Amino acid sequence: MHPELTRVIQDIRTSKRELAMQILAVFVFPIVLIKLGFVPIGWRVGVLISLVSLLLVILYTEKWTLQMLGVTRGGAKRYLTPYLLFTSVMAGLILLFGERITGKEELRHWWTHDHFLYMFFVVSLFQEVAYRGYLMPALAKLIKNPHIVLATNVILFTFLHSIFPNPLISLPVAFVGGIGFALMYLRYPSLPLVIISHAILNFIVVLYGFFVVPGVTY
Repeated sequence: MHPELTRVIQDIRTSKRELAMQILAVFVFPIVLIKLGFVPIGWRVGVLISLVSLLLVILYTEKWTLQMLGVTRGGAKRYLTPYLLFTSVMAGLILLFGERITGKEELRHWWTHDHFLYMFFVVSLFQEVAYRGYLMPALAKLIKNPHIVLATNVILFTFLHSIFPNPLISLPVAFVGGIGFALMYLRYPSLPLVIISHAILNFIVVLYGFFVVPGVTY
């Protein structure tokens, strides 16, 4: 594990029991409620706002700093090249295989849809703050084995995407993306760069019909 993440783990003051409860409250229970139909997926914006608010309260009360979340001086500049390579390769694969997998052409007039004007970035921002900035070190505080930390992070990230239709497509894509983002953050812990990378790839995958809720996304 990267030395910067090791220092973050040491700075976490929350007890292991409270960390486990926080993880369940933010990353498990809301998804279960959506999957069971108690919370319609059409309410995703409201759910997103609620989860962001809950996570911000946790971060504030537990005294998490920007540095603990992966916002460090010089970090973005130091790790820019590997993130550029990662994002370019992943974007190339999506552009190459996206239409073949979903059977849909690239969405035209994307600028007329709210998701492409602002939601894709908001979603990417929240997911990376939550799943990499907070969850990665929180899991490492609970679990000593870095391989299990990585696997748990990927599983929870994939579980989030189980709410979308056509799981045979959405889950493998989320799983591969989750592995990529988690590995990059473990090796190059920069929250701004992983957010930008996620936002770019999120834009492209939705453009090709991945993670689309008919009548809700566009």
